[in-house]
Amino acid sequence: MRNNKTIDAEHLRLVKKEEQYWQQILKRLMALVRVLSMQNLAFRGTHEKLNTAGYRNFLKFVEFLALFDALMDEHLRKIKDNETHVHYLAKYIQNELIHLLFNAIKQKVLTSARDAKYFSIIIDCTPDSGHVEQLTMIIRFLDVISNPENGIAATASIKEHFLDFVPLKEITGAGMAETIIKQLGKMSLSIENIKLLCKLNLLVF
Repeated sequence: MRNNKTIDAEHLRLVKKEEQYWQQILKRLMALVRVLSMQNLAFRGTHEKLNTAGYRNFLKFVEFLALFDALMDEHLRKIKDNETHVHYLAKYIQNELIHLLFNAIKQKVLTSARDAKYFSIIIDCTPDSGHVEQLTMIIRFLDVISNPENGIAATASIKEHFLDFVPLKEITGAGMAETIIKQLGKMSLSIENIKLLCKLNLLVF
């Protein structure tokens, strides 16, 4: 009472320190996922353990980062010495980080598309390894950027972005139309604003 501290103050301090530690680890891993994705590099190889022949870019870049980053170096030491079994380096975490970044980028693209109002979509269908027909959706719209503060007139450019892979229950025209309308509704894009619907290819095996 005299020091104006609670009994669990030290415990809360340690919890906060641990929280900040994991935030910094995740921040580095998110940055790594972004770089690998932008460069179209494979994440995983035949093995998923550190210091094992056959693992690919994600774990290799984590080790490379540890050469210059004290926090990541300490993190890898804890893993090596079995001081922690939670490391956020597993393939499931990698997939989740990719999914989180994808959703963030997708929402930004959809916001720009809604601002542009009119858009077109390009679709393509092809089966995956499990022989499930996948509908690929790509959106195109005119992106207008104005810079009144810099005295520069508005500039316009055509943007084309991948939106999603959507499993098809039916590969008929009606089935595809129903799927497209449903997906546009989920993305809050009005079908009335579509100016062109272009289907590239349909492969059925």
